[in-house]
Amino acid sequence: MTGRDIYLASDIKSMDESCGVSSELLMENAALALFRRLEMLGRLKGNICIICGKGNNGGDGYALAVSLLKAKIGVTVFSVDSPSSPLAVKFKKAYEDLGGEICRDIKEAINAADTVVDCIFGFSFRGTLEGANADAVRTINDCSAFVLAVDVPSGLTADDTRLPPLAVKADCTCTFTALKPALASYPAARLCGKIYIEDIGIPEEVIKRHAPFAAIADERLLALLPERRADGHKGTFGTLAALCGNAETCGAAYLACLSALKSGVGMVRLYTDVPCATVTKARIAEPIISDNCTAKAILSQRHDALLIGCGCGRTHDDTIKKLLLEAKASIVLDADGINCIAGDIELYRSVNPETVITPHPAEMGRLVGKSAEEINSLRVESAVEFAKKYGFVTVLKGAKTVIAAPDGRLCISLTENTGLAKGGSGDVLAGLIASLLAQGMNSFDAACLGVYLHGAAAERLASKKGVYAMLPSELPEIIGQIMYFG
Repeated sequence: MTGRDIYLASDIKSMDESCGVSSELLMENAALALFRRLEMLGRLKGNICIICGKGNNGGDGYALAVSLLKAKIGVTVFSVDSPSSPLAVKFKKAYEDLGGEICRDIKEAINAADTVVDCIFGFSFRGTLEGANADAVRTINDCSAFVLAVDVPSGLTADDTRLPPLAVKADCTCTFTALKPALASYPAARLCGKIYIEDIGIPEEVIKRHAPFAAIADERLLALLPERRADGHKGTFGTLAALCGNAETCGAAYLACLSALKSGVGMVRLYTDVPCATVTKARIAEPIISDNCTAKAILSQRHDALLIGCGCGRTHDDTIKKLLLEAKASIVLDADGINCIAGDIELYRSVNPETVITPHPAEMGRLVGKSAEEINSLRVESAVEFAKKYGFVTVLKGAKTVIAAPDGRLCISLTENTGLAKGGSGDVLAGLIASLLAQGMNSFDAACLGVYLHGAAAERLASKKGVYAMLPSELPEIIGQIMYFG
């Protein structure tokens, strides 16, 4: 059984120890899983070189070598250090008893290999690589062979999403039981390549006894969709007020409104400048459009949620600030709405518990006085810290988007689709989350479901058109289809 969410190393260790399956059988299962993965990848050919450390990760490598020898597949093993764990000692002996040899020259072994299997350190590693271990990793990284890392690339700390000074750069990683934080968020995930979660026999009930570090944004979130009552009307499905767009960014207003409507909201009132109002009326018929963008005008109307900031520029800063302080409805704050409060964020701490803020790394950096690079070096920590401090549900956009709640709940999307790296994608996401809020969802659930739907639609679109050709304007139609058909 494999977990559907992300777990800390301590929880994985507890699962291993309490699952009722012997450590030896778990290691044999791990070796079998690795063998099967190599087979599926078409790597059971040529020369396979396994680099083994002294602990149980090395034991997995020796056990894999035993399986390869029994299948009469060419394998070479290099021991970075003498085995110290009883199971590593046992499986190394089993390998040698079958006639397997331990290579004395790592460079010779790796240079002759078509596939290198990294079994130096697993999820229990802490600290920095040194000595022979560091030399082995450098040799792996310098080779031209296909590199498969076992559990985590050696040098990564499983719970740490930062880039270490030195670690294996893998073409793929076979991790056991469940994802660990380092595999699920950048920048550490940059070293992992394609990730496969391998089942080694941990029972489902054992996994469920452990609270995950973070949930994965996946199709399970569709169960949170608001009821679509057969006798409903436009008021039943919520009213969204959107302060979006200006003369130069009419597309942002259009995309946000289109996304909100395609994802089920009953009514959209768009507040925007005269030029944008004129253009948007010609492009989309459904919203009620007003060029009276004062806070008084917006607050005078009944609405279930507010969308603030998509392409609205900085001419409405006073309106935005007043809306944030006085609006009772749920809020999505995006783009220029975020930039508006970047200088005095303290004024808006926890003013509305149902506010979702959707910054990209540069916008998050402006909010907290850091560079985009600093934010991206600690994506999970940045989102969690901001959410807890300021009381906003925080959606830190980018590859593997992070969603953090003020109460500590955390969700990570595994989507990393470069087709979304186009102007307008964020407007679609903001309109989608705002639509879900207007339909009655709470802020964290709406943010998680919105991010999942946005990513899932992007993956479907990319599979049809490719990441170069897909457009943000094509996402809302697919989002609505996923919501209805799954």
